[in-house]
Amino acid sequence: MDESAADTTLQAHSPPASYQEALRQDRSLRTAASVQRAPLRVVLAGNANLDFIGPALRVQLAVEGFEAQVRSAAFGNWISETFEPSRSEEADFWVIWLTGMGMSRGMTERPEIDVREIVAAVERLMSGGARVVLIHPEALPAEDDPFSPFGTWRNNLVQQLQSAMPPAVVQMSVDHLIRRVGMASWSASRYWEQAKAPCHPDAATAVGSEVAAVIARLLRPAVRAVAVDLDDTLWGGLVGEVGPEGLDLDPDGTGRPFLELQRLLLDLSERGVPLAVVSKNEESEARRPFIERPEMLLRLDDFVRFDASWTPKYEAIAAIAAQLNIGIDAVCFLDDSPKERDEARRLLPGLIVPELPESPAKRVDHLLRSRLFTAPVVSDEDRLRVDYFRRAVDVAPGDLNGYLAGLDMVLEASPIGPANVDRGLSLLHKTNQFNLSLWRPAPGEFAEFVGRAENYAYAFRLRDRLGDAGVIAVLLVAVSPEGARFVGWVMSCRVFSRGLEWAMAEHLANWLQARGISPIEAPFTAGPRNALIGDVLAQIGLTPTRSGDGVTWFSSERLGSPGHHITIVER
Repeated sequence: MDESAADTTLQAHSPPASYQEALRQDRSLRTAASVQRAPLRVVLAGNANLDFIGPALRVQLAVEGFEAQVRSAAFGNWISETFEPSRSEEADFWVIWLTGMGMSRGMTERPEIDVREIVAAVERLMSGGARVVLIHPEALPAEDDPFSPFGTWRNNLVQQLQSAMPPAVVQMSVDHLIRRVGMASWSASRYWEQAKAPCHPDAATAVGSEVAAVIARLLRPAVRAVAVDLDDTLWGGLVGEVGPEGLDLDPDGTGRPFLELQRLLLDLSERGVPLAVVSKNEESEARRPFIERPEMLLRLDDFVRFDASWTPKYEAIAAIAAQLNIGIDAVCFLDDSPKERDEARRLLPGLIVPELPESPAKRVDHLLRSRLFTAPVVSDEDRLRVDYFRRAVDVAPGDLNGYLAGLDMVLEASPIGPANVDRGLSLLHKTNQFNLSLWRPAPGEFAEFVGRAENYAYAFRLRDRLGDAGVIAVLLVAVSPEGARFVGWVMSCRVFSRGLEWAMAEHLANWLQARGISPIEAPFTAGPRNALIGDVLAQIGLTPTRSGDGVTWFSSERLGSPGHHITIVER
């Protein structure tokens, strides 16, 4: 399944509702042709039998575009496995659920837990290159009594885990799933007694789907920008008919659901998802509520583009994607009108268009359950992205050279290591346009490559007078006695057309020359959006030598670099 297909499928997919349904879908997956990439290797570990999680985990990851190999560590013995290097290094993700049932020995004990031992085991796993998702102890049936000592004991344990774990560990709770299905449907004492399963298999299926969404979002966000309607979406009523003063925005009445959606979008913006307005309105009227209604949570400067006109909305959405240099399948369109949703969906294939409930009060809950906006980790680059788009200005082509010279661009080149490895992996997975090889490595593959001392593996951070853009590119080159070979080269779309590719090529050329490495090859894998890479390779002195199986090989004795306005520094 390719990336765009995964995004489109995700919109219509509902996670398996039961363990039997997850098993059926999982069996279908195993008989189908696998995706052409290395599978993600996931280990389920903890103090209970987690086998019931596996089918839904594999199914949901497949929907997200990832093949997964899942195994369960022997419950109660997972810490011992972390002492074996072969075990700790064989997985991309360890999902560790320290279940409340296991910690309390089926609600018969409330022991003192040595959190330090758990932290040390997690650190051993991370040192082997695995990412760790830690699930906190779940609420117990005994906590139906609001004064139960089990509630106090469990909450204290969760606080200890939250404060003691390394920052790179993704910590999550499943208590929201218990609230959703109810404790009566969650708890199944016979499964604990007979199989040491912490909950009903159907509840474990919900956990598997949730964990899969978390893993997928750690590798690649589903939504990278949101285009949103105004009338009856961000507020109640039509501003062109009733004016700003007549709109329903009462936070204590029927206007509350509209403000609830605004809060969700504001939170997304603060986590690095650009927002844009797409509305059929007179622009002057559409802007007035943001200025004149103090109840509005969103303000005009929260949007990177404001398109209020009478042109078809799909045209405005396409313009937004072009401005942000992202694919249509990374844009989510929110509109209360079924007609507008259907038109945009048909005319912009791949666009993410959730079916919003007719009732405004149900919309935010519906969007949250879709997991389209799940963000397990928010990086510095995520926080910087929206501000960077807001500060960017359009430049007339004739003035481009002078504009670039005045940006005072500084490109910081840093070897990929613990501080930037997650960002590097994320760029490889979510970048489509400036992507040489379309390599989407599993975390273990990536760690293995950058861990080889002879390889060139650098991340690049851009700073200029517009601000700090964060890590915007990754360049990976394998070195052998025969020479050098590009393995991956990706760059964020938001910094195109500034000469950054020339600066990176210059840095690589100097690195190769200092070590006497020659020649260099670059395999270019053509995809639906990365055609510009061919021109870039030619401009740095590489020429095509052979092709086959969708790959064109470029080579040269040494690299060149067109002129640019960028200062390169090594960090």
